[in-house]
Amino acid sequence: MKSQEKIILLLGDIALPLIGFFFWNWGFYFIALYFILDQLAKQAFLIVRLKNISLQFAEKAIRLGKSWTLFFFEVLIIILINYQMTFDFNPINGIIKFLTYEDMGIQQGLILIPLLIFAEWMKIKTERTSKLSEEVKQQNINHSLQQSQIRLSMLGIILGIVNFKTLSELVIVILFLIGIGLPVFVPLKKAIKQA
Repeated sequence: MKSQEKIILLLGDIALPLIGFFFWNWGFYFIALYFILDQLAKQAFLIVRLKNISLQFAEKAIRLGKSWTLFFFEVLIIILINYQMTFDFNPINGIIKFLTYEDMGIQQGLILIPLLIFAEWMKIKTERTSKLSEEVKQQNINHSLQQSQIRLSMLGIILGIVNFKTLSELVIVILFLIGIGLPVFVPLKKAIKQA
């Protein structure tokens, strides 16, 4: 991935949550929900990405299963972090508040969900028009899985910290954004080809 693409990806992952935190009064849970919705859109379009790769069905199923499992644990750890931060935390009420939060008279769920779906659809179209090789497509999916593993580790570290130390919401937001932004800069680990 080129450095320009990394910066664009990083801006999408971090800029909007920061704007939400400073200008729209988003808390940690709102930022985490935005991240979860973004990852959910990526998970949904992973099926399309895998369909465009010539792998055996079993290999596709393994990658899809691994991706969904990592996503599940990311969501679980985010919920546990929120329980550590707020004693009376209710994830369902938080989701409803997030989707119905109004700014300038428009509920943000009506804007964000189509925007995230559109962004993923545009990535798919760009991949198709750029005519990437099969190897590059597979490397991109593998790199995405590696990034998920790193994010999961970072979320686990944050959970461990908030479990033993009370931190301000700003510190937790900064740690979270570093945790989701850092994996973008991790170099792609090449798969070792068997002889």
